[in-house]
Amino acid sequence: MNTDIGVWLESEDAEAARALETASIFFEAVEQDLSRFRQNSALSRLNAAAGQGPQAVSPILRDVATLALKQSEATDGVFDPTVFTALHRAGYVGSFETIGRARGAATLAPRAAWREIRIDNSTIDLPAGTGLDLGGIAKGWTVDRLAEKLRAFGPVLVDAGGDMRTFGKRDDEPWAVALADPFRDGEEVALFALCDEAIATSSVGKRRWQQDGRWHHHLIDPRTQQPSTSDLHTVTVIGPSAVASEVASKVALILGREAGTQFLAERGYSAVLIDHDGELSLVGQRLVAQ
Repeated sequence: MNTDIGVWLESEDAEAARALETASIFFEAVEQDLSRFRQNSALSRLNAAAGQGPQAVSPILRDVATLALKQSEATDGVFDPTVFTALHRAGYVGSFETIGRARGAATLAPRAAWREIRIDNSTIDLPAGTGLDLGGIAKGWTVDRLAEKLRAFGPVLVDAGGDMRTFGKRDDEPWAVALADPFRDGEEVALFALCDEAIATSSVGKRRWQQDGRWHHHLIDPRTQQPSTSDLHTVTVIGPSAVASEVASKVALILGREAGTQFLAERGYSAVLIDHDGELSLVGQRLVAQ
């Protein structure tokens, strides 16, 4: 998943340590199924077979792809897992460390291609020219699943690159999470107290690269098939699950401050929105600004 992963579990159960050791195995299994950077992953094989009819897929790929399409429907396509070819055209064709050495060349899928994808109990049928990128939602799904498995042993926090899911309290206190200032190293802009909740951040500041003399980033606006040009730099959202927070933060960033704030408020999320000048605004009542 090209990110740091951390798991914290507080427990006196004798089986807790063994359960905790399975975390890396679980993440690796998901990576092998859902990574678009591994040529032999289940997702890469599915993408290569687009237009060739229904393809047998693993339960993990089926479940996450189904979840992604539901989120596309719920956001009217602002969240869109078929931005795969747009990411390739922008140059994001390998893991982030290799972007500077890679050039993308891809024919773009038609707009709203997600509506044409067909999933049944064991197969997925991708239209020709369509590919899935499940990176963010797969990360959130994995965080949610692992946290749900470990919660039986005690209070737990699972973190994959800032996508976090919590259950329970430590010493009757919620999990304290600080939001780093995206423009000032070592500084924080907000504090969060989480219990049985999740948090996720989308930003155009971390995964950036130059291609043909232009800066690009990995957050594609499906409406233009280009990297987002909204007025927001970073959005952090508290939600009921890592998947919900991941999707909401991405959609809000793409929509921009005004429409993004409305989107979050209508759905009852708390969030921090930061524009390209570092100006911060809050949605909801759950956050403590620094």
